[in-house]
Amino acid sequence: MKIFSPTPEEKQMIDSLKSEVLASLEKCQRGGGNCIDDIELFEPNYAGFKTGIDNFRKILFEKFKIQANAQKGENRVRVTIGKQNTIEKIDFIRYTDEASKKEIERLFQSKELDNWYSAKVYKYPVKQEFEISIFIEEKR
Repeated sequence: MKIFSPTPEEKQMIDSLKSEVLASLEKCQRGGGNCIDDIELFEPNYAGFKTGIDNFRKILFEKFKIQANAQKGENRVRVTIGKQNTIEKIDFIRYTDEASKKEIERLFQSKELDNWYSAKVYKYPVKQEFEISIFIEEKR
C-alpha cells in the first residue's frame, strides 16, 4: 500500500498543527501536569472498505462473473482510493483476457465496491493506492 503525500498546502497546515501539539505537550510536561500525548494522530491512517476487508473480498468474489472461455491466470489491479472516499482510478498491471478485464472494471465501478473511506494524515484526506490479484483457476 502506498499513501500519497499531502499537497504542499496541506503539509504546511499539518506541520503547523504538529508544531503546536509538540509545543503544548512540552509546556504541559514542564509544568508537571497530566499531559496527553496525541502526536500519533499525525501518523497516516490507511484507507479502508467501510464494511471491512472481509466483506470487500466477499462482495468481490460473489459478484465476479467468470466467462466460460476465460483464460486461467492472474489479473493484477492497482486501485487508487481518492480524497473523496471513492475509487478514483483502476490500473491493470496484468490481465488474462479482455472479458476478464472488463468484468473487473465493472466490479470496481459498481455501487457495492465503491464503499471506501479515504486515507488520512492528521484528519486531511490523502490518496492511497493498493494492488490486488484476482486469480482465475480451472474448476475442479
